Order: sequence, then structure tokens, then C-alpha cells
Amino acid sequence: MTSATTASSTHHRTNREPDRREKILAATVEYFGTLGYYGTSIQKIATKVGLTKAGVLHYVGSKEGLLELVLTEMYDKETNELLASLEHAEKPSIAAMFRENVAINVKRPQLVHMFSTLSAEALDPNHPAHDYFAQRERNGVEQSMKIDWAVPDGVDPADVLLAGFSMMDGAQLRWLRTPGQDFQKMWARCEDVLFPLPLWEGYR
Repeated sequence: MTSATTASSTHHRTNREPDRREKILAATVEYFGTLGYYGTSIQKIATKVGLTKAGVLHYVGSKEGLLELVLTEMYDKETNELLASLEHAEKPSIAAMFRENVAINVKRPQLVHMFSTLSAEALDPNHPAHDYFAQRERNGVEQSMKIDWAVPDGVDPADVLLAGFSMMDGAQLRWLRTPGQDFQKMWARCEDVLFPLPLWEGYR
């Protein structure tokens, strides 16, 4: 084999690496959503993407490493970026932040399905994602409290954020349970409870 052929082969193989990794992550999201963590095997993912079990592990390291990837790199990435972008904003709206969060999730129902399935499964203290879910809400509120929110007088933004994140989890389950519903319209009804008028007039 000539050096040019070797270089071409190496380049082709390198180009395929991200594509294979994306396929592995997509298959994982699908199976974790429908079968849960315990019901999904690396072999099942390997068969789905046309690799060997060792081939999948080459890209993700381990099954627990795969779990961390789909939760932190895929599910949390956009929402974390959203909160980070508001840290330097002048008096942003909590209601607008939740609407943006909903807009993000509308575009990724499979990821939301996976998150909801794993969240219930991880109630088991021995589940590898148990600590992630236990800390996630607290971390989210802590990150949110770095933001100088615009809220009516006498309103504690921490209380509103905790209630809002809890309501979001419940609304997502209702949305997933009956496919075809308009999640943004569903959330608009939640807003009327979270941010009642006239108290929140001018803050929504």
C-alpha cells in the first residue's frame, strides 16, 4: 500500500469516527428511553449501529460512560448554555427562560423520553444515575440563582424556579403520554399558575 493510499484510508476512517459516535448516541437515546438503562445492553446498541460490542466501547468507554454522555453532553448541554447566556443579561425573565426551555425540548422528544425514563429508574439508590438526578435540580437552581432575575416585589426567585422545574417535569410526562399535543400550549397554561396576573404583569 502506498503512503498516499494509507493517508487516504486514515483520513476516511477519521471522518467516519464522529458519524459512528453520533449513531451510537442516537441508538442509546432510543433504547434508554424505551427499555431503560437496565434493559439496554451494549450488544443491543452494537447490533443497531452495525458494530461489535468492542467497537461501541472503543467510542464510549463503558456503559456508565455512555449514560453520562447522553445525560450531560446531549440532554443538559443546551439548557446549561441557555442559563449561562443569561448570567450577564440585565434583569431577564424567568417566564421567558422556561418558554425557551420548552422550545428546546419540543425539538427533541426522544431525548425528553429518555430523560423521563431514566429519572424514574434512578429512584433506585443503586442506579448509576441516582446521584446525577439527586443533584441535578439543586445544581440547576444554584446556577439559576447566579442570574439577576426580574421578579415582582416580595417574590423569591428560588421558590419560583423550584416550582417551575418541578412543573416542567410533570408537564413533559403529560406531553409524552399523549403524542401530538402542543407542548408550548400546555406550558402556557402552566404559566398562568406559576406567574399569575396581575402580580407578574410586566415580568412575563
